[in-house]
Amino acid sequence: MLAERKIKFSTDLVTFYAPSFWGGSGTLDDINAVVRSSSWDPIRFWERILDASHEAGLDGIEITFRPGDWHSAQEAYGSAQGFSSALKDRGLEVSSGFFSTRIHGTERHANFADSADHDQLIEMASSYAEFLSSCGSQIMVTALPERRSRDAEPPLFVDLKLAESVADVLNRMGHATLKYGVKLALHPEAFTIFRNSRDVDLFMLLTDPTYVSLCPDTAQFAVAGSSPIEIVKRHRDRLLITHWKDAVGPAPADVPIDETIYARQIQWFATVGTGVVDWPTWVRLLRELRYQGWAVFELDTAADPVGELRRIRQYVDGALSQIYA
Repeated sequence: MLAERKIKFSTDLVTFYAPSFWGGSGTLDDINAVVRSSSWDPIRFWERILDASHEAGLDGIEITFRPGDWHSAQEAYGSAQGFSSALKDRGLEVSSGFFSTRIHGTERHANFADSADHDQLIEMASSYAEFLSSCGSQIMVTALPERRSRDAEPPLFVDLKLAESVADVLNRMGHATLKYGVKLALHPEAFTIFRNSRDVDLFMLLTDPTYVSLCPDTAQFAVAGSSPIEIVKRHRDRLLITHWKDAVGPAPADVPIDETIYARQIQWFATVGTGVVDWPTWVRLLRELRYQGWAVFELDTAADPVGELRRIRQYVDGALSQIYA
């Protein structure tokens, strides 16, 4: 199987964010309310996630936004070392950490597009990198701000002026994280300013490859109407880590973008091997590039995360492993 050769398997913790998995109801937007309304505490939350990840046969996890953020992990286990020990007890690693822009202890999110928040973002990235490094991880993944609906007033133009400002703070964040041996990688989201082939070309041009790498997400690119395979071919030298998810096809161009978009976008996603992504060609490309690293599976609030992750492993082992061999 791929994991025994060059590629290890992980999952983003959003996989476990279905409220029903925690005895509640609702969508991704309801996970924090479900957590607050139960007898939940950080250690109970993390122990269940780590046990489930081990049961699913994974090699690691990707830390993400709350409730599965790094602050919560540190609270649960007392330190990065304590958290790392809990992972090792189950044969797991921290593959990577997704960067949340929420300022800890507040409900405010720092904004990449606002230069007044840039120092805050750099400080947050530096603290997170120190935690990840203490856990043995060398990768931090970040997304960029949402676009606005195309009929919004005022409109948001993702032009050179905006991109240059965002690229500047990305370079500076990458410089800050690298001091801890942690590399920064840009991750696409289908309704943000970094979503398609044009956006990748733009931000890869404006960022310094010493400090900013690429984390392609097969589904996010597909939902945005672009080919993840062609994008990676063009930017192969920036490849750091890969997110594996399927898609039912591109989303309509006129989708309203508001505070509910992250819950609504799940309708265009699918489990690996069940959508439009050309997985055999994807794996051939990774073989050609001699990619050795992580495949981070994302399921976006799976009601049965262990079962779904096992099904992905069965598909990968049965249909794709011989391609990479």
